[in-house]
Amino acid sequence: MNPKDILEKYYHFAVVGVTPNQEKYGYKIFKRLLEKGYQTYGVSPIYQNIDDIPTYPNLEAIDHPIDVVVFVVSPKYAYDYVDEMSGIGIRYAWMQPGTYDDQLLQYMHDQGITPVPACILVETE
Repeated sequence: MNPKDILEKYYHFAVVGVTPNQEKYGYKIFKRLLEKGYQTYGVSPIYQNIDDIPTYPNLEAIDHPIDVVVFVVSPKYAYDYVDEMSGIGIRYAWMQPGTYDDQLLQYMHDQGITPVPACILVETE
């Protein structure tokens, strides 16, 4: 499935790597998805909220349906979230540039997760 199809078909997103730093992509992506009308949840083990919007320490803590997880973290931190996705049944991982390598993409495929390697800020312009 291509990026535009994902954005047209799905509306529930979790952003892994959300941050209150407005200069960082974790913040920009979180805010863009909210502005575009997507139901968006921030995931961070560090921050409890972003602009007074509660965040979650991990994917399993979100008590709402999630269609797509947007990764804004280094590949070395992604594996635990991929395992959570597999256990919860989330099948799409939006991979921002710099957040993946071939090994991680293969691991996702092995877990039944479809990676979407594209910049969500570009795709939502």
